[in-house]
Amino acid sequence: MRACGARVDYRRPVDGPTLWERVRRVNPLVWDSLLAAVALMLTALSVTLGPLPEGREEPDLLGWALVMVACVSIAFRRRSPLVVLGVVAGSSAVFALLGYRSSLDPPLVVAVYTAAAYLPRRGVAIVALPVAVAAALPIQLRTPTTDNWLEVVLGIFFAVGLPILVGRIMFNRRRRLARERKQAAIDAVTDERARIARELHDVVAHAMSVMVVQAGAARTVIDRDAGAAKEALATIEDAGREGLTEMRRLIGVLTTDWEGADLEPQPNLQRLDELLAGVRSAGLPVELVREGTPRPLLAGVDLAAYRVIQESLTNALKHAGPRTLASCSVTATTISRSWWRTTGEARCSRRVPATG
Repeated sequence: MRACGARVDYRRPVDGPTLWERVRRVNPLVWDSLLAAVALMLTALSVTLGPLPEGREEPDLLGWALVMVACVSIAFRRRSPLVVLGVVAGSSAVFALLGYRSSLDPPLVVAVYTAAAYLPRRGVAIVALPVAVAAALPIQLRTPTTDNWLEVVLGIFFAVGLPILVGRIMFNRRRRLARERKQAAIDAVTDERARIARELHDVVAHAMSVMVVQAGAARTVIDRDAGAAKEALATIEDAGREGLTEMRRLIGVLTTDWEGADLEPQPNLQRLDELLAGVRSAGLPVELVREGTPRPLLAGVDLAAYRVIQESLTNALKHAGPRTLASCSVTATTISRSWWRTTGEARCSRRVPATG
């Protein structure tokens, strides 16, 4: 009778970053420079196309300088949101007060949104909002289509209030994602501690079981067979040294001095023969059956298979009686837990699955 584990999935994970991850790795200054170019293009079109409103003038050298200053500063919006807002707001207000055609709405909207998206709430309420309103007010008052204060208020809302609303939504979303990433990091640390604790339990339990069994055997035969007792003590020494090596490997991954840590590869099914040799030296006969063609396993699956077999053999070593034979079977697609049975006459050959 065999207790079979789950079927192993040999599909390889997808390697390499996705397209979105590649886009996010691009320097933000590149994207902000493109945004500044788009804002410059839209602003240039708005101040050059269409009929010239009454009482307005075509932009001269000073007007185009204000347009360039307002739009180019957008490229640095994430580095200094408040400074960029001040530059854009001042340029927009002067542009409107000088009576040039149209207004600098595109860079102003982007600057207001950036300040709301990257500044804390106090900074937005005390500094960004008054500066933005002070810049939007002359723009709306100088707009030829504005006939009453209701239209002025609506214009200020669309130029200032709406970008601030969207910016605060993005600010809160970014803060929530940061909290989730922090919590995910804490959970990952907790899971890693639990994994290390399980690893330590498996290592210590196996080594101590072998040492206890061999110590009992040495105590029994030390008076009448010194050679057997010496062999049992050597097995105890080997088991203790192997357990200490495994513990150093596990503790070594916790050190910050990676170069100085004595690290070894994690155990896997390739070291199964070493595990069985140690169990046999402890006095438990073990037979190993390999079926199928060995295939490469993911590191986590390979380690889990090794630990399952190690735990089962440890339990068999602790609880099995005399004349006990342990059997372990590993196939290419299914990992079977080791099981033990009591041997003797045919009528007594019952099999009991091990736990682990």
